[in-house]
Amino acid sequence: MRDIEAEAEKIVEEAKKRAEEILREAKRRAAEILEDKSYLVELTAERKKLEESIEREARRIVEEAEKTARKLRESISRKISDYAKYLASIVASIEVE
Repeated sequence: MRDIEAEAEKIVEEAKKRAEEILREAKRRAAEILEDKSYLVELTAERKKLEESIEREARRIVEEAEKTARKLRESISRKISDYAKYLASIVASIEVE
């Protein structure tokens, strides 16, 4: 019986030592992973791609808005000119070109 208890005690002690080794190795590996900043290179590259994409989209939207504004100004200018000619013809009772 004592031999069995001694063997069990020995197995428990070996298991504790192995568990401690595993924990030390895990902590060491976790520290290495935390110190390894190589993932930041990938994240930085991805962030840069996103920023460039956003800038392109913003430029496209601004260009489109400027084009629309230009068309509206031209349209309004034409309408004002046409309306001014119409009013002038009514006031002067003549047709203005």
